[in-house]
Amino acid sequence: MSIFEIKGLVREYDGEPALKNININIGAQALGVIGKSGSGKTTLLKILAGLLTPSQGKLSFNGTEVTPAVLLDLRRRVTMVFQTPQFLNGTVRTNLSYGLRIRGVSDEEIKRKVSDALDLVSLEAYGERYARNLSGGEQQRVALARALILDPEVLLLDEPTSNLDPVNVSLITDILVQESEKRLVVISTHDLDQVKRIAKHVIFLEEGIITEQGDPYKLDSVNRFTENVYTGISNVEKGVSQVHVGDIIIRTSSPLTGRISLHVRPQDIIISKGWIETSARNQFRGLITGVNERDGIVMIDIDVGEVFTVQITRRSFNEMSLKLGEPVNISFKASSVLPL
Repeated sequence: MSIFEIKGLVREYDGEPALKNININIGAQALGVIGKSGSGKTTLLKILAGLLTPSQGKLSFNGTEVTPAVLLDLRRRVTMVFQTPQFLNGTVRTNLSYGLRIRGVSDEEIKRKVSDALDLVSLEAYGERYARNLSGGEQQRVALARALILDPEVLLLDEPTSNLDPVNVSLITDILVQESEKRLVVISTHDLDQVKRIAKHVIFLEEGIITEQGDPYKLDSVNRFTENVYTGISNVEKGVSQVHVGDIIIRTSSPLTGRISLHVRPQDIIISKGWIETSARNQFRGLITGVNERDGIVMIDIDVGEVFTVQITRRSFNEMSLKLGEPVNISFKASSVLPL
């Protein structure tokens, strides 16, 4: 039996459709949702969480149609982790305890569950720290612990690691792999390695439409749905693969030869106005050709002969005073170039 069943679902904002005629059954296996910014990923997850209602169509959860009368029950059984978590003005322990307290859990049980949750995300000593003062990676781990402490049937995650360092990405991904054996996990992500590790099934969203779905290891359309995917001819020199992509050369630490496809995560690329001292093997100069913002994150398209999409915070974007048409430099490590 499907956990979620969606038929003819449409969601509009001010008359403009964000999701168009979505039809899908979601079973117990982990699901990955892939699509570019604005494709409808967040809207779909919010509808599954009961945070948004469809403009048209039908959503069923465990065989029961989701109506206003059953929304509260859905919200108690489904939790969602956002890209940018929000916290109460208090300690990590206060934030983890809140959902349990409003559900009437005893103090003794809360203490045990909080301890277990902190242990799960490797933050055992962080209970008395103020959540809002933690690093981005630590905050996201607290947000994950806060969602899991309620023992939900379904865990939804909206690009949970898109702005984190590799250590936190790896730690959170490991946790999600484990949790996908206990409950349904639905994750939207741009990270191809992550979706392959977690998801058993993938759907591709493009302009609010599911255009393809299937096994994450058979991503025939990946370059249409993910930034920074390139195909070129590689040869190895001094242990480093040099991949000729159009008029540029991308260097990767993976020793591969012949025709290969590569992916570089937008958050692994450094942008600067001038040349900087760096050990990164890949350095290019080009023009800003596109700027898109969502939830405090800015995605910048830079044409260096091939177009790279770089992800930075709104604060960094403002501090650098970046503008369309401006020349900038980008750099990224050879180890950040991932083979597909």
